[in-house]
Amino acid sequence: MSTKRSVPLAIGIAIALSLPAWGYTWNLFMHILGAILFMGNIMVTAAWVSAAKRTGSTQTLNFAARSINKTDVIFTTPGAVLLLVNGGLLGTEWFKTGAPWIVVSFVLFVLVAIIWLALLVPTQRKLVAATDGGRNDEPTDAAVKLVGKWFRFGGIASVLALATLVLMVVKPKLWQ
Repeated sequence: MSTKRSVPLAIGIAIALSLPAWGYTWNLFMHILGAILFMGNIMVTAAWVSAAKRTGSTQTLNFAARSINKTDVIFTTPGAVLLLVNGGLLGTEWFKTGAPWIVVSFVLFVLVAIIWLALLVPTQRKLVAATDGGRNDEPTDAAVKLVGKWFRFGGIASVLALATLVLMVVKPKLWQ
């Protein structure tokens, strides 16, 4: 199945599993599952690129970049949808009370999404193109720069996602 068809399918399944008719406990489970898929893929992806970069092989870097694009479709996208849909269902009461931690969490999640969609995904695609057809030779300067850009913005997105996770678990009183 192609990536173009996989994304809508993954989103459709995630939304179907998030219907409010399933109840609070189910939606909480789906929200936690979404966090696991989303955060897990973020962390594993960083390890993949680090390992691929250390090999000094264009071919390995290309394989890692292609694999990341696939796992974003399989894990990150459905995880984000589960987080957003189920978080919206579960967080409605918190939003009504004006709980600052949920507002900040939502803003951080939106920032992560913007970084991911506007910077990381295009960089991953450019990295695939920059390393396509490469053998076991060293990556080009362009590919090395793309990896650096990916790490910078991926690091920022990861820290923001971790901060969101902490806020969701701790639910601190930020101001009042």
